Amino acid sequence: MIAAVIDKVVRDRLGLDSSALGPSILGRAIEQRMTARGIAEPSLYAARLMTEPAERDALAADLVVPETWFFRGGHALFDRLAAFALERAERSSGAVRVLSAPCSTGEEPYSLALAFLDHLSAPGSCTIDAIDLSERNLARATDARYPASAFREPGSDPRPAYFSKTGTGWELFPHIRSKVRFLNGNLADPLFLAGERPYDLILCRNVFIYLTPDAKQRAMANLDRLLAPDGRLCLTPAEAERLPPGRFVLEGPSEFGTYRRAGGGGIVLPAPVERVVIPVVELPAPPAPRTAPHDTNELATARRLADSGRLAEARTECEALLRVRPASANTLALLGVIHLAAGNPDAAFIALGKALYLAPDHPEALSHMIGLCERRGNTGRAAALRKRLARSENA
Repeated sequence: MIAAVIDKVVRDRLGLDSSALGPSILGRAIEQRMTARGIAEPSLYAARLMTEPAERDALAADLVVPETWFFRGGHALFDRLAAFALERAERSSGAVRVLSAPCSTGEEPYSLALAFLDHLSAPGSCTIDAIDLSERNLARATDARYPASAFREPGSDPRPAYFSKTGTGWELFPHIRSKVRFLNGNLADPLFLAGERPYDLILCRNVFIYLTPDAKQRAMANLDRLLAPDGRLCLTPAEAERLPPGRFVLEGPSEFGTYRRAGGGGIVLPAPVERVVIPVVELPAPPAPRTAPHDTNELATARRLADSGRLAEARTECEALLRVRPASANTLALLGVIHLAAGNPDAAFIALGKALYLAPDHPEALSHMIGLCERRGNTGRAAALRKRLARSENA
């Protein structure tokens, strides 16, 4: 029973398919985490896992062991991606935006940075964002120290030009590390990188094999939303079958796994029926604020519409409620979540801000405003809101 609860958390919150990870992987990872936390009872660990995002991240890091190295996939692949970035930079007025997700311990985004340095006359014309679910992986990536095994790809060795020897390992030069921005995030989260501008190039390799069917669909919807209209998506050839039929076409040799949208048209979002399975709210529904207990029943219809993926109808329902009761924190908070799920972070920011003005301790509004502030780089406000949420939960 407890094992089933933990497996459900892994599937629903992390989007990972434990059956795809290999036999006994989940059980062994749970034992390791229980030992690390000094927990003897599986039921207590299950409770921690359901309530502590940091523990979920730690378990995820043990479940998906990073297997990566510099220029994995071949130097020719990274040369090709750098050539695309060069062509893009020459005809663009702004910096070329690149996303590596998941980035594991940093070898892939740093390989991109090195390839751009070798090919671009002005490397600063490209920016690289690197995202991973595991805080542990991100810490190693930021540290940028690697063993000799991280340089096993055949071809030229980047260490003489870009690394310094440190004991038994190699440390990447600081000016290279500064070219990559590392962020924590879950590709299967419906709010993944909400508020970010589209990316010209997205690398998303070796991740779909670990995801549940629902998580694969959410991840693909996020990639579709984040890819610029004429951008390029890079997958491993084995994962290309996960692409929506008819929406992407291969560009170049199949071994590179580089795709563009069919027809070269604008962003093609999933049809509404495909988004029904995307949960609007990741966290369990919080209790209604003490300031407006009468809102709960009034919001039932709007929540039901939102949970079924009918976001436009849910927004209309919330707006109608606000015309009657404009000072409803619950309605404003739900409206903010609906805007986030629909890809409108600016509107969400306004709605959530109004909700917190009316009810400063509103848990749903706080949770999502924290995420928005972090994605906008406002870490100070996010930290202050997180403390307020903790005080509210302990009250």
